[in-house]
Amino acid sequence: MTSTKPLKSLKQKITLAFYIIVGMALFNGVVAILLSQQLKSEIEHLVGVDVVKVTTALQLAKNSEKLQIITARLNHYDNEQQRLRLLSELSAQWELLINDSRLLALIETATVSKQELNHALDIQLYYLQQLPLLAELTDSALQANLQATNIQANLTSMASGFTDEMQTQFHSINADSERQLKLKNFDKIAMNINTNQQLSQFSHLGEHLFTRLSQVKIIDNLVELNRTQREAMRLLLNMEAILEGVSGDTSLYFNLLSQIKQTMVGEDNLFELSRKAIKSTHIANAHLEYQADAAQIVATYTQNLVNQVENEIQQTGGELKSDSTAFIILIFCSGILYCFFIWLTSWHFITKGIIKPVMATRDAMNAIANEKLDTHMPVTDNLELQQMVNSLETLKSYAAQVKGMAETDGLTGCYNRRYLDIQLQKELEYARDHNMPLGIILFDIDNFKQFNDRYGHVAGDQCLKNIVNAAKSILKRPTDMLARYGGEEFMIVLPSSHLEEVYQFAELLREKIISLEIPHEDSPHAGILTISAGITCWQLPQQLDANSLINRADEALYHAKLTGRNRTEALLGQPIRYS
Repeated sequence: MTSTKPLKSLKQKITLAFYIIVGMALFNGVVAILLSQQLKSEIEHLVGVDVVKVTTALQLAKNSEKLQIITARLNHYDNEQQRLRLLSELSAQWELLINDSRLLALIETATVSKQELNHALDIQLYYLQQLPLLAELTDSALQANLQATNIQANLTSMASGFTDEMQTQFHSINADSERQLKLKNFDKIAMNINTNQQLSQFSHLGEHLFTRLSQVKIIDNLVELNRTQREAMRLLLNMEAILEGVSGDTSLYFNLLSQIKQTMVGEDNLFELSRKAIKSTHIANAHLEYQADAAQIVATYTQNLVNQVENEIQQTGGELKSDSTAFIILIFCSGILYCFFIWLTSWHFITKGIIKPVMATRDAMNAIANEKLDTHMPVTDNLELQQMVNSLETLKSYAAQVKGMAETDGLTGCYNRRYLDIQLQKELEYARDHNMPLGIILFDIDNFKQFNDRYGHVAGDQCLKNIVNAAKSILKRPTDMLARYGGEEFMIVLPSSHLEEVYQFAELLREKIISLEIPHEDSPHAGILTISAGITCWQLPQQLDANSLINRADEALYHAKLTGRNRTEALLGQPIRYS
C-alpha cells in the first residue's frame, strides 16, 4: 500500500518561505550587530586607552625635557629669586612627571610594562624628596658666595685705601728726604731711604696679597683655594715682619694688616666662606647631576615608552583594520549567503513549487485549447494547484468529448467533413513541401436512396455503419484517413501514395463491400449493395489546391456513375478508366 504525500496549501508555503527569509535577515542582523559591537569595543579601547597612553607618554617626554632644561639652568643662577624660581619649577616638573607616570601605571595592563613604570615612579619620588636638600645646599652656597662677595668688596676697598696710603707715605718720605738734604742731615736721609725701601717692599707684598685675595672669587676647587690661602698668609706674615723693622708710626699699617688677617683667619673668613661655597656648590652640582641623570633616564624611558605605545597603537590599528576587513568580508559573504538562501527559497517554494506548476498547468491548458488531448497533466504538491489540475482533467475530458463531437461523424464514427477539410489541407501542404504524392478516393453507395425507400432509414443508417467498418478494416497506415464527405459519400485520403496504389486500394474497398453481400433488390448488380469510386492523385509539378483536388475526384466519381456504377474511375488531366 503506497502512501500519498499530503498536499500543502500555497498560503502555508508562502508563509514558511517568509519566515525563513525573515529568520535569515534576523540572523544576518544579529551577526552584524555583534561584530559591530566588537569593533566598537576595540575602537573605544584604542581611543580611550591607547590614545590616552600615548598622549600621556608624550606629555611625560615633554616634561622630562623641561626637567633637563631646569636642572641645566640651576647650575648658573644669579640671585636668590632666580634660584627659588628654578627650584620651584623643578619641584613642579617632578610632580607633573609623577602624575603622568601614575596615570600610565593605572592604564597599563601589561605586567612587565607596569613594573617598569612603578620602578620609574619610585625613582621620580626619590629625586623629588631630594629637592629640599638641594635647596639647602644651593642656599648655603649662595649665602657663602654673598658673604665672600661682601668680603671681596671690603678687600677691594682696603686695597684701594692701602694703595692711596702707600703713595701718600712715599710722598711724605720723599718730601722729608728733600728737606733733610737741604739741611744736610745725611743720617736722617739714610733712615728715610731705608724706610722707603722697607715700605716699598711692604707695598709690593701688599699688592701681591690683595691680588691673591681677589683671585679667591674665581677659584672653584679646594686645593687651589688652600694653596692661595697659604700664600696669602705667608705674604701677610712677611708684611708684619717688614713693619716691625720700619721706624716711625706703623700703627695704621698694623691695623690694616689686622683687618686683612681677620678676613683670612677669622670666623666666617674669606677662605672659609669660599670653601663652604665650593663644597656646597660641588655637592649641589652633584645633586643636580643626579637630577639631570634622572631626568635623562626618565626621558629615555619615556621615549622608549612612546615608541612602544606607538607600536602598540600601530599593531592595534592593524588588528582593527584586519578586523574591519574581516567584518566587511563576513558581511559581504553573509549578504551573498542571504541572497543565495532567498534565491533557494524562492526557487524551491515559489519557482519550483508555484511558478513551474502554474506554467505547466498553463501549457497544459494551452495544449488542451489547441486540441492536444494527449497532453500529460502536471504533478504538484500544492493544494490549490492540484485543485486546478483536477479541474483541468475534467476540462480535458470535456474537451475530448467536444473534439470528438466536432471531428467525428455521429452516426458512423469516422471523421466528418470539417475535420476532412482541415486535414486534407495539411496533407497537401506536407506533400508539396516534401515532394510526395497524395491520393484521395471519393466513393458513395450506389442507389442508396432506393435502399432507404425500400428498407427504411434505420437499415440505411446500419448500412452506412457497415460500409465504414469495412473501409476501416483495410486501412493499414496511421496516416490514412476515412471521412464522411456528405450523405452516403465518403472520402479516403492516402498520403505518399501514387495513382496506381490509390486505384488498387479503391478496388480492394469495392470488392470488400461486395463481399459483405448487403441485400439491395433495387440494385442492378446481383441484388447486392455496391459502391462507385472516383480517384485522383496530386504530385509535382501540379498546382492544385484542396478544393481542386476534391473536384477532380468528384468528376471521376461522376464518370464512374455514368459508366454503370460499381466501378472505380480515375481522373488525371482527363478521365482514365482502369479495368
